[in-house]
Amino acid sequence: MRICVVSDTHRFRHELMQAVSLAGPINAVLHAGDETSDAAWLADRIHCPVHAVAGNWDTRSTVYPDSLVVTGYGPPLFLTHGHRLQVKNTLLPLAKTAHSHGASIAVFGHTHIALAEEVDSVLCINPGSLSQPRGRKERTFAILTIRTEADAFEVSVTHLTSSGKVLPDTTRSVSIPRFE
Repeated sequence: MRICVVSDTHRFRHELMQAVSLAGPINAVLHAGDETSDAAWLADRIHCPVHAVAGNWDTRSTVYPDSLVVTGYGPPLFLTHGHRLQVKNTLLPLAKTAHSHGASIAVFGHTHIALAEEVDSVLCINPGSLSQPRGRKERTFAILTIRTEADAFEVSVTHLTSSGKVLPDTTRSVSIPRFE
């Protein structure tokens, strides 16, 4: 499975479509908030599911809740913007919330900083921002690749710039045990 992960697009739709194109063949898009209208716009233009949540700039709704658990691509994924979980200060509440929902991967936005790190046995992924990056000048997104093995999910995260350059400093690979 290949999933394109974006956040904080803030109506930079050209960059959003560029990211999806650069991601290559994908099974889904995860949009971690701040401009749900971009997620709706994208869903009308591509031929795979777009899962999205409301950010602090958005109005939450039944279509775009504060958070959701995405299944069907490997291990359950907890998707949220993160502004209600203090992600600018610490990732521990995010990891604990993901774990409480049975997820070992948490995708979030809000900070506009590209990262992938394990916190309390949860892989926390922020794709950065396609509109206003922080911590670097390049606009970024991520590709989440999940391979199903006999006893584990092999998960890798690769961050790219909106021009397609790989950011090796944020690349992570983990093995997540399968529980069936």
